[in-house]
Amino acid sequence: MNRSRMIYFVTLSSNASIVLRQAVDQSSQNEVFIFFDLYGSKVLDKRYLHELKEKEAIDFSDLLHKALDKGVKLYGCQMNIMFQNGLECIDGVELAGVATFLDLTYDADAVLSY
Repeated sequence: MNRSRMIYFVTLSSNASIVLRQAVDQSSQNEVFIFFDLYGSKVLDKRYLHELKEKEAIDFSDLLHKALDKGVKLYGCQMNIMFQNGLECIDGVELAGVATFLDLTYDADAVLSY
């Protein structure tokens, strides 16, 4: 079976729960990658997961681990290291930049931005 490549680009952390749920659903039939930009990547930070759970009433930690368990590749914006505290990513998340994003999107069947 030939799997399609789907790329999600998350610009706002408020959209992350929608994208993560869709990615988990799509992962059985597709190769799925999610890139979180500067503002979207807050959901990848261990220090903010509890705060987000209280604020958004969504367990992002559970969603992120479900996605990783299904083979979804998660990328946080490498520019976050320039901020004072940087990102303290959950296990399984890679930091990547524009070159990685472009390299994967050139071969993608779908690129969705949220």
